Amino acid sequence: MKTEVESISPVKKKLSVEIPAERVAQEEEAALRDLRRSVTLPGFRKGKAPLSLIRRHYGDRVRADVLGRLIEESYREAVLSENLVPVSDADIQIQSMPEEGALAYTAVIEVRPEVEARTYTGLTLKKERVEVDEAEVDEQLERLRQSRATFEPAAEGHEAAEGDMVVMDFAGTVDGEPLEGGSGEDRSVILGTGTLVEGFEEQLKGAKAGEERTVEITFPEDYPNGEIAGKTAQFQVTVKEVKVRAVPELDDEFAKDVAEVEGLEELRDTIRDQIRAEKEKAAENRFRDRLIDALLDANPFEVPPSQVQEQLEYSVARIKEDLARRGLDLAQIGIDEGQFRESQRAAAERTVRWAYLVGAIARAEGIEITEADVDARIEEIAQADGRPVSLVKSFFEQGGRLEGLRNYLLEQRVIEKVVEGCTVEEVDPEELEGQGEAGDE
Repeated sequence: MKTEVESISPVKKKLSVEIPAERVAQEEEAALRDLRRSVTLPGFRKGKAPLSLIRRHYGDRVRADVLGRLIEESYREAVLSENLVPVSDADIQIQSMPEEGALAYTAVIEVRPEVEARTYTGLTLKKERVEVDEAEVDEQLERLRQSRATFEPAAEGHEAAEGDMVVMDFAGTVDGEPLEGGSGEDRSVILGTGTLVEGFEEQLKGAKAGEERTVEITFPEDYPNGEIAGKTAQFQVTVKEVKVRAVPELDDEFAKDVAEVEGLEELRDTIRDQIRAEKEKAAENRFRDRLIDALLDANPFEVPPSQVQEQLEYSVARIKEDLARRGLDLAQIGIDEGQFRESQRAAAERTVRWAYLVGAIARAEGIEITEADVDARIEEIAQADGRPVSLVKSFFEQGGRLEGLRNYLLEQRVIEKVVEGCTVEEVDPEELEGQGEAGDE
């Protein structure tokens, strides 16, 4: 067998394979003899028919099987002998048949790139400094106060305003006839929330407890209930009560009520720590992204288009599944799927390139993830979630999640190793605004 390899690109190769006609003939002859043992033809006992008759009846089928098997076997042999790692199906084209002297074919394949991590130490990277000012703590405290607000009866004569709660009875009619589903008792509504049909809440503003008033509403033409779409309804409303929003005082008692703390200052400290932790996590994620971009820029290499496409399909499917869980699709949020796919292609290529580079750095540094590392991480997750280790481990053993966890740990180790060999400068967040990558200086 003769094999030649042509490099179309670092990730695409063309194999030219030639199998002598003599070998094809030998394989056909052997296949026909094997078949004769199990075939019965009219006038002959099983296995006794002349080979010429077997060839006449089954020759075309046997030939097709032999050629297919020889191509498959020789392709595998050629790939192994040339130390190629295919990542796509081969595009096989027959060039000549045995009658022309040899069975010759070409196979174009995408292969795993040979990635060598050349530049990953000595970089200077910028990381944003994390600070928490008291205004952020005040804002969070105010949101907490507002979330604990209650509604209390308004003073006598108070006129309902936006944000107030109105408790009412109402009965609606259209063309003098009762409106089906248009009546209710002790219905509560907070003015300004848009809970009721458009215009209803606006006409309740200024109402006082005990007051009766008529609310007139014209339903839109596209109203879901076609029987009243475009018609005008009158609602006789009795305002039974008006309540105003009462926000608790920001004091030690409030602090003790919302958290396990001794007083307001301790609550402020707790909130400050929470804000800092959230900002540090966000800053760490942005630093990681800039680090990855810097490493990919410093180590250029091609990746197989088929793997980029596979990653793209996976990413788009995940996004579509997330939308579907919310009852939406791309069209409903005004996104063209074709354009969306193209917009995600660069991110898919980045993901594939980063996976290769992680492997290259890990090999260069001798970084490996052991079963003990995986078990330790599973125990950490179980402890954090308050679940049995066996249950968490069972979860990861399903659907390839264990391999995903191993890859995550390898990536973390690689990033830690890279950071050890780099200079990290803390800078104000403003200095990094608009920068997509870490600075290389």
